[in-house]
Amino acid sequence: MIFDMDGVLTDSEPAFHAAVNDILARYGKHTPVEEYQHFIGMATPAMWAKMIALKLLPATLEEILVAYETPLMARLREPRPPLPGARELIDALRSRSVPIALCTASYSRWVDAILPSAGLEGLFDALSTADMVDATKPDPAPYRLAAEKLGYRPERCIAIEDSRNGLTSALRAGCCVVQLRATATAAPPMDGVALVIESLHDFPLDWLAAPD
Repeated sequence: MIFDMDGVLTDSEPAFHAAVNDILARYGKHTPVEEYQHFIGMATPAMWAKMIALKLLPATLEEILVAYETPLMARLREPRPPLPGARELIDALRSRSVPIALCTASYSRWVDAILPSAGLEGLFDALSTADMVDATKPDPAPYRLAAEKLGYRPERCIAIEDSRNGLTSALRAGCCVVQLRATATAAPPMDGVALVIESLHDFPLDWLAAPD
């Protein structure tokens, strides 16, 4: 089983959105949630390159990336609960000895801030983060790496995702994809997914088979 993090295990996307607006506010700009949704799941440099062009910011990409880190880390360290059903599903998987990976477009240092703030640290057998791959979501590389670290082909893995970029990444990797729509920033139902659920409580545990 491979989980996305932001918008699947915990609702950390508002922290990223708020940090983006912290930076935009310095230039008298703002991005509403409807606009920001199109950036969710993108690699951070690519996201900011598009945002700089969209908002006509008088700053370089390097300047923005350096400035972004401080407000973002402060917001990511704020306590937030896991999404409903997240801990219960992880516990059910672990009780069945199902290998679990985390696959995120966030960097490792951000993961190290987010998981403890949600009480989810130390629960994953493998990690695939943005700084571990040459191309991140929607490229299939992150999910291929997560599957490889678990010791399985992507076709043998179930991926749970919420964003269009993440769903595309998992589908292109060949995973069986479950789309979660539990937060305000979740993508509309997407073609090609095996199942759409509104809560992790709705995940069908009878899909699970003991690993061989």
